[in-house]
Amino acid sequence: MPQNPISYRPLEKKDFKGLAAVISDTWHYEKISSPFTATHLAYAFLYSSLAHHTYTQIAIKEDTPVGLIIGRTNTVPFQHKRYYVHLFFHLFLLVFTSEGKQAIQSFRRNTQVTHALLKLTYESYDGEVLLFAVDKSTRGNGVGSTLFNGYLTYLRSEGARTFYLFTDTSCSYTFYEHKGLKRIGALTRRMPFLQKEISFFLYRGDLQGGDITIDHN
Repeated sequence: MPQNPISYRPLEKKDFKGLAAVISDTWHYEKISSPFTATHLAYAFLYSSLAHHTYTQIAIKEDTPVGLIIGRTNTVPFQHKRYYVHLFFHLFLLVFTSEGKQAIQSFRRNTQVTHALLKLTYESYDGEVLLFAVDKSTRGNGVGSTLFNGYLTYLRSEGARTFYLFTDTSCSYTFYEHKGLKRIGALTRRMPFLQKEISFFLYRGDLQGGDITIDHN
């Protein structure tokens, strides 16, 4: 039996602080900003995803969140819109510093780019991966695959045929290609807060085409 077994379950409110830390670390926010800005930007992305979710699953190691996936189908409960209140609260707290304003600009530009990519496809989808992150301490141990496979199982149980996700060059985007997704769009933008250019990608998954498989790697 593993010394530090990893368990999986749906997200709970008590997990938010730990998950914000995972998000901040995954996108290296604290390397380019103050802990204050990094934390509130991470919360903004978390709550933005929760406002649209129908599915959550997190990985727990020693009572600490070490990974999460948040996804949806096209039927999002209206009550989840309450997360917008929390989203706007954390964005509001960033308004009072120049660094925070740059972070807000980055958040908005991220949203604009993803919308632009989606418009290029002229296609509708049955599901979306909204947020997916794994703590660096557990990468390579199958945590990401387990979380991703769980979401695929959920989509199939809901009768979904296709899904999509956005990622970029600051992430391990080749993970999705190994899982059988196809890159169908790309845009590059300068991100002042991140102090570099980022290429954004749109990936498509076809659950009926035979390329997407649930594995145990």
